[in-house]
Amino acid sequence: MAVTKAYILSDGEIVKSDYLDRFAIKQESRKIPFDKFKDSYDQYGLVRPIYNLEMLAQLLEINTYHYRAVKTKARDTVGLGWYLEPKNGLKEPDQSQKEKAMAFLEDPNPDKSLITLLNNVMVDYEATGNGCLEVIRDGDEIIGLEHIPFHTIRIHMDMNRYCQIRGDQRVWFKRFGLEQDVHFKTGEYHPLGSLPQEERANEIIHLRNYSSRSDFYGMPDILPALGAILADKERAEYNISFFENHAIPAYVVTVTGADLDDETEQMIKKYFQEDVKNSKHSTLVITAKKGDDDVSGDPIEIKFQALSTETKEASFRMFRQDNRDEILSAHGVPPYRAGITVEGQLGGSTAKESTEIYKQSVVKPRQEMIENVINRYILKAGLQVTDWKFRLREIDTKERTAEIQTLKTLFDLGAYSPNMILEKLGEERIDDPNMDRHFIYGKPLNPSEEETSAILNSLKEFHQKLLEIATKEKMENEGKN
Repeated sequence: MAVTKAYILSDGEIVKSDYLDRFAIKQESRKIPFDKFKDSYDQYGLVRPIYNLEMLAQLLEINTYHYRAVKTKARDTVGLGWYLEPKNGLKEPDQSQKEKAMAFLEDPNPDKSLITLLNNVMVDYEATGNGCLEVIRDGDEIIGLEHIPFHTIRIHMDMNRYCQIRGDQRVWFKRFGLEQDVHFKTGEYHPLGSLPQEERANEIIHLRNYSSRSDFYGMPDILPALGAILADKERAEYNISFFENHAIPAYVVTVTGADLDDETEQMIKKYFQEDVKNSKHSTLVITAKKGDDDVSGDPIEIKFQALSTETKEASFRMFRQDNRDEILSAHGVPPYRAGITVEGQLGGSTAKESTEIYKQSVVKPRQEMIENVINRYILKAGLQVTDWKFRLREIDTKERTAEIQTLKTLFDLGAYSPNMILEKLGEERIDDPNMDRHFIYGKPLNPSEEETSAILNSLKEFHQKLLEIATKEKMENEGKN
């Protein structure tokens, strides 16, 4: 028996079911995209990544939530500022070392600040599971830093050399601290210091998000939620493909025992586009005839069935929300931190608790990794700065006023010195030995008569500093309101 099915759209157009089938989501190939290193792995002894790094980098371009989570984690890790503090509680750290470190860290690159460089490295780290920082030397002295997009890098099997390919150009780098020269064009080893400066490969500091499946490359946090990204992409493509050319289906019409010929189709179209608009109570009379070769004698039956588009649209919204939640969960980022307001969820203390968990479990380990890199490789090994350490500012999850009150209590009890309080507030220390003393309710412990006057002057400076902090905090709060 002949059965023809079509859909009547909300604008009265008629689309046959075989046309809609062309918009159905089909299973696409999951083959790895082209790899520009494919001819170099065996030839140069490079290690092939488990996952295609270009593909991982491109995921940022196809999913809003993944992009926002990556940017948020990078900003929260390295984008809130930095400072230097004395190492291991030194009472009299070498000020010349601080000046040397500050001079480099404040100008590590002609075009980019340290925050920008580290932010770019962390975006790569979150997107591909790997990030790298190029270290530039003049002789033995470190003179600059640069960021290299990691999807352009491959690691040699000896884990001491790195190769970058862009277009038809190939450049070699060596692991930071390797006591051998590497030729930047050929990748060949030479004794340390034997190559001219212009032929030496620069050094790379490689940051890797640990993967138990590879000793060479890391894996990004998003990988377990890759299916959610692909599913959301297919959802979007399905909607765009169909709805940019057609309206939402409102009815399905099924003709049994006959064909849906052009005359009947035009009659239905005229009814929904003209008659219904002019009169909501108009009647549609349809005539249909069997084909000349149909001798079955079966009756002709025509059915109209209204479609519940609201249910389908709601399903799409729930499907997208599920994908969003899985992506953010893989990243460990609270929704509101990525700029998403979740209806029905309470703010206030819940938001603060979520931020604190995110800060301790996601952001802080990354900050410790970056701090270790700067302190161990740049300050200590590169600049011979041993009295000072690099610190990244943390997300402020506390009420400033309550925090200051708590610190004041600790100061009055002699638990914290003035400089310890300033460090807790993320402020610069006061270069005064009296600011490292402890006080009981404002009175110094065992001062000599000569020290009393100097101590009082130092405390005045400290109180002025706290007043400036409180005033700044008040102005910021008034600006928000």
